[in-house]
Amino acid sequence: MGKREKQERFEKLTGAQLLWASTMAATFDLGIMSKAMLTPSMKTAAQRLILHQMQKGFFPFLDDMELNEDFFKKVYENLNECLNFSNKYELISNNDEVAVKIYRDACMYCPTGVGGAMLGLSICPYPHLFSVYLDSALKNSYKFKKVDMVKSEDGSYMYQDGEWDIIPFKISDDENFKNIHNILKNAKEEIEKAMVEAVEKGDISKEDLWDRNYVEVSDTNPQKYTTKFTDFAKKYIQPIEDKVLEMNKKFVFVVLVDDNGYLPSHNTKYDKPLTGDYKKDLLGNRSMRIFNDFTGLSAARSTRDFLLQPYPRDVGVLMFDISTPISFDGKHWGGLRIGFKQ
Repeated sequence: MGKREKQERFEKLTGAQLLWASTMAATFDLGIMSKAMLTPSMKTAAQRLILHQMQKGFFPFLDDMELNEDFFKKVYENLNECLNFSNKYELISNNDEVAVKIYRDACMYCPTGVGGAMLGLSICPYPHLFSVYLDSALKNSYKFKKVDMVKSEDGSYMYQDGEWDIIPFKISDDENFKNIHNILKNAKEEIEKAMVEAVEKGDISKEDLWDRNYVEVSDTNPQKYTTKFTDFAKKYIQPIEDKVLEMNKKFVFVVLVDDNGYLPSHNTKYDKPLTGDYKKDLLGNRSMRIFNDFTGLSAARSTRDFLLQPYPRDVGVLMFDISTPISFDGKHWGGLRIGFKQ
């Protein structure tokens, strides 16, 4: 890249890009930037970025696209539109392999470009960011695949070829995620069947299942509510939730919510007697609450076959939330949510 091109690139840099590049350079120069620190921090940052993209309505749901080079281009065009990581990059795909090539001097976040440290390839954050973003795009496009970074001989996840930095990935079947989806699908069918059977037995009416009048429970913090289907959920739904929770060691919760995010009966382990201690009750008794944060409401109202979202819980844990719509009497009633760890 010539002097004029470098100057044009520098003038396009935003304050956020300069801040990021300078921070990376400083932490590297001070000796506190390492692969051990970079990997978990960048994966978490990537999940936060995905959630932000979903909130803004910009995340790529490519349900109708075949898994080919056009698919990968769409994903990275979407990411570049958000981050502007480079104005000179290419994609290469071949069967189960895909690589992102970035012209070294065109990277908009590299500290070297703003007079900072010369980072080793092993410290570049892009492989982690790109792999997590692509993995989420694949799964949310109904492709049961996973993305693995490819390690070079020097231990880094990228290599150089002339003026290009190349980040390769392997795409393979994700049997673990497919298993989670199958559990979710079967649990959905069981819950919808339980609703029908409860009405047929006369344990609850159709009208009561559609009750959306949330009555405050006094002296509760966080605020709790009751509806005409709260007791039904405790009797019919909680046993199903508890059973599904035990099907995978990564599962943290399995819950049914209505289309407003109201959760009538949580798993038994999160349905302990109230103590009056806010911190204990926040985690220990999560039933009869309305979870209408972005992730919760999206799960409650989505009509997609399933929706996979990063989920920053109100108890300070970042995990994943996979949900599927629940229907009753031919109409969308709410959603079934499974929260699981990586």
